[in-house]
Amino acid sequence: MPSPTSGVTAPTSTEASTSPSQMQVLPGMSAAADQAGDIIYQVPEGWDDRGASGIRKAHLQVSDANGSAELTVTVFPGDVGGILANINRWRGQIQLDPITQEQIGTVAKPYQIFHHNALYVTLDGGVDSILAAILPFHGNTWFLKLQGSSATVFGQEAQFESFLQSFEMVGHAH
Repeated sequence: MPSPTSGVTAPTSTEASTSPSQMQVLPGMSAAADQAGDIIYQVPEGWDDRGASGIRKAHLQVSDANGSAELTVTVFPGDVGGILANINRWRGQIQLDPITQEQIGTVAKPYQIFHHNALYVTLDGGVDSILAAILPFHGNTWFLKLQGSSATVFGQEAQFESFLQSFEMVGHAH
């Protein structure tokens, strides 16, 4: 079992975030993240755990000779627009064109996290890339996303997968 490295409930925020590196926090998002519960995980060797803040349940950073990347864990109620909308939003973040529903299988594959069905998403944007997992769980959707320079993201893929395998939600029975 992973040792608890993060069990801090994200602080409630009533202000909308306007930082370009953060998603806008709308009313109710922080409360929904709080209600989703705490998490534990193993921090990959050489990664910096920056802790939870706002709607982020976890925030890790990694830098290497190729650049840097950040891993964020967020949770939202429902499906937050669906798989396609979220993948296309991420594609836009790394300068890729949107895909269609029929093309999801070219960038996402079934994956298991915390003994539940998830999707593992690979988006290669050339300069910047994203590896992510989308985990629907108990009426919420969890997003575990590694984004940064392509060489760093793909060079750290084994560590990202190790993080995913260590990820647990505290107090949730199966």
